Amino acid sequence: MEVIWVAAVILLGTFVQGLTGFGLALVSVPLLSLMLDVKVAVPVAGLFGWMITFPLVIKMRRHVQWRTALIMVVGSLPGSWLGANLLKLMPAKWILVAMGGVLIASSLHSMYKKPAAHGGKASDPLSALAGFCSGTLGASVGEPGPPVIAYSSMQPWSADQVKASLLFFFMLQMIGAIIGFWNKELLTPQVFSLFGWGIPSFLVGLFGGMKAWDLLKIHKINYHGIVHSFLFCIGSFLFVKNLFFR
Repeated sequence: MEVIWVAAVILLGTFVQGLTGFGLALVSVPLLSLMLDVKVAVPVAGLFGWMITFPLVIKMRRHVQWRTALIMVVGSLPGSWLGANLLKLMPAKWILVAMGGVLIASSLHSMYKKPAAHGGKASDPLSALAGFCSGTLGASVGEPGPPVIAYSSMQPWSADQVKASLLFFFMLQMIGAIIGFWNKELLTPQVFSLFGWGIPSFLVGLFGGMKAWDLLKIHKINYHGIVHSFLFCIGSFLFVKNLFFR
């Protein structure tokens, strides 16, 4: 059952990230944590979250906003070190409560944010700060997305530019997170075993998500509202369950 659950969750998470440019960790870590220890769920999702970025970045490389993405990556490095220490030391209950809170805040922001103003350019200090917060959350609760997703959504970029820049950031940021997992002895034989079992689902989800992205652009469907409503429900469940019933 553990292997089947991991395969199903990775299929869903990979499909979402192939579709939107983010979301594998946002979807998979909370769901994996329902059956696995959170200190196993976070590294498993991290490995898949890193692997999916390579084909997507290659496909969308001409849309990457290189300067801003690289500054966010540099900012994420000390955050990843801090986050890995928090994951090693914090009780699982509080990691899950924090994860639920991050999902709730991120989903509400994404559903109700105002459109970005046109013109101007990204602030270098704010880009670094967004990267630092992302690195901390990525290595501690497996959710690197919210700070950089929120920050990127405020920039005067096209949908393709936002997606490509986020993918490039996650590709490099996850190197720091995975090094942190390794140094803290979180990349266990169980993690690698579950990673291996999930690869077929990963490939199916990747192909399906990329095809769905092309279709939704043609039909101009607002898929973000659907995704973030789902994440809000997951975050609320994790927050309430672990804060009040554990």
